Amino acid sequence: MLAGLGHAHLFVLEALIKRKLSACRVTVCTAELQHVYSGMVPGWLSGLYSAQDLSIDVAALCARAGATLLPHNVIAINAAARRVTLANGEDMEYDVCSLAVGSMPSGLQLSGAREYAIPLKPLQNVERIIRVLDTREIATRGVCVVGGGLAGVEMALAARARLRANNVEDAVPITIVTRDATLFVKRGERLREQLETACARANVRVVSNATLSAVREQSLLLDDGVEIPSALTIWATGPAAQPWLAASDLATDDAGYVLVNDALQSVSSSAVFAAGDCATLQTAPDISKAGVYAVRMGPMLVRALHDALQGRAPSVRYTPQKRWLALVSTADGRAIASYGFLSIRTTWAMWLKDRIDRTFIARFRNAGA
Repeated sequence: MLAGLGHAHLFVLEALIKRKLSACRVTVCTAELQHVYSGMVPGWLSGLYSAQDLSIDVAALCARAGATLLPHNVIAINAAARRVTLANGEDMEYDVCSLAVGSMPSGLQLSGAREYAIPLKPLQNVERIIRVLDTREIATRGVCVVGGGLAGVEMALAARARLRANNVEDAVPITIVTRDATLFVKRGERLREQLETACARANVRVVSNATLSAVREQSLLLDDGVEIPSALTIWATGPAAQPWLAASDLATDDAGYVLVNDALQSVSSSAVFAAGDCATLQTAPDISKAGVYAVRMGPMLVRALHDALQGRAPSVRYTPQKRWLALVSTADGRAIASYGFLSIRTTWAMWLKDRIDRTFIARFRNAGA
């Protein structure tokens, strides 16, 4: 049973196609019939990519892998009974279950957030964002992006690029609202400076140390009484665990993510594995919930599942990379390449990002075709 179709599970389906996984009956449970690659979403918003460029047909991929697709999300798991519950109420049994259900945007419990803000997940919400950006109402009220991480910055810069392509003047306000003192606090000073420079050149305002009080239909209200007009509020906050994970009988960390060992195996159930944003590695609990880790986990997960299906103890040990290359599109033909505490903004970095992203999509779109 593959619950969700996060990046790591793409490698599992590829392994099935290539006959690198033990013969088994595989069921994929996900309501998202297009796997949308998150790294290309800002480029989709800015107009660099079409929806087709960053999407993988889930049904076609499952068919080539010989897997059964159930178009419903898993909403509960009983590990002791080896059963999951789907969103349509169906209850299903499994022998081995792998979770790659991702995370959800944090802070949506804030007053008005669910009604008036558009979160980045599920990623199909970007279609809604594009429709609003292409309306005339934007010219009078502007755009607000909640969240000052890399995703928030990329979405704000991509929104400006799209408005410019639509001949909308830079006087239309785009504002990033973040509770932190600076943009993306997890890396060095050089990256922060690069992000701030990119925002300044795109006339994107940053409101830092801000605490939101409420989201309204046409504005954001801060706790100090300041109201920021917004015809479009993009919710790009950090991750939060799916609540049904903590409600299950699986061991989770304090934030509600599934606690796994270095074989990506649940520490409380040997028949359950988890990878990507929904999992916390017991030996490295502080690694970021980032796609680069989910991608590296994919091949390890395949090997661990192969061992489990053979009735063997896991023979693989996943060690997360200590450093990873971040490529941040600035939606002007350039990108910021950041590795450790080094950062540079160039056109070749955007070329590299585009090449990596397109190669990733092509790998799984064409697997077994």
